[in-house]
Amino acid sequence: MYERLVAYGGKGVSVRQLGGNRAGEMRIARFLHNPKVAVGEMMTAALERTCVQVAGRHVLAIQDTSSLRVDEKGQGLSFHPVIAVDASEGTVLGLIDNFFLTRNGGERGTRRQRAFAERTARRWLSGAESASALVEAGAACVTVIEDREGDIYECFAFKPAPVEKLVRAAQDRRLADGTCLFAKADEME
Repeated sequence: MYERLVAYGGKGVSVRQLGGNRAGEMRIARFLHNPKVAVGEMMTAALERTCVQVAGRHVLAIQDTSSLRVDEKGQGLSFHPVIAVDASEGTVLGLIDNFFLTRNGGERGTRRQRAFAERTARRWLSGAESASALVEAGAACVTVIEDREGDIYECFAFKPAPVEKLVRAAQDRRLADGTCLFAKADEME
């Protein structure tokens, strides 16, 4: 499972490259296979470190999903990080959260039958909920940024109050004035 990691930009990096040599590779492999290593604890530590960096800042909480390994049947492993970036400086402040997804293929046809809490799409709302901790840590403003995949009704309806949300629209939603989103955007040109 840990034989291949993905670095920024989608370029694959092996554990041996990451470790620098065979001994480093073995140290990383032992660490990752150690039953005392808990993903939840690592994410908690990462969030705590990020919270120290956010006081008084406008923070962008950028989230997206990337595939580590997916085969032709749609089975594989993906991850969904939420990264804090200073909106003014563009500097990375740290990791807010990360969700690992196991795709088994064939789930697409049944997704609408499952409750939102049971769907993998829940990760978008979970990311926004994790980002709300930055407001509690003193961030002046937190804006969650998502691509079209995050354009889900429940994510708007249950968005944590202290965070703002910016999403690349996928749905032509009806607005409060009765018009539709895409038509309203066309009027603004």
